[in-house]
Amino acid sequence: MPPGFPADIPIYTGARLTAAASFTSSGQAAWGMEWQTLDGVDKVLAFYKTKLSQGDWQITVNGNANGAFAASYSRKSNSKLGGLIGADGTSGITRITLSLVVPT
Repeated sequence: MPPGFPADIPIYTGARLTAAASFTSSGQAAWGMEWQTLDGVDKVLAFYKTKLSQGDWQITVNGNANGAFAASYSRKSNSKLGGLIGADGTSGITRITLSLVVPT
């Protein structure tokens, strides 16, 4: 994981990290990551709906159709800390993408 990435953000079990980047600008730190898994999108969505509904996290699923989903998530205690998560399984391998923005 990129340096400084919050340890309490759930990472899908068994997924392989394929890309990661981070940068700081205008008083914010941002991360973007991509993983791959052979598990289906429905299983990935269920994982994140469960994990990001616990503790200090909340999730809102914005769309779920045709082998893909998109959702936004944030901390309950600080809604400025959050990002987007999505998955697309239309190629036969599920790609999970996650972005996160944190005020610095």
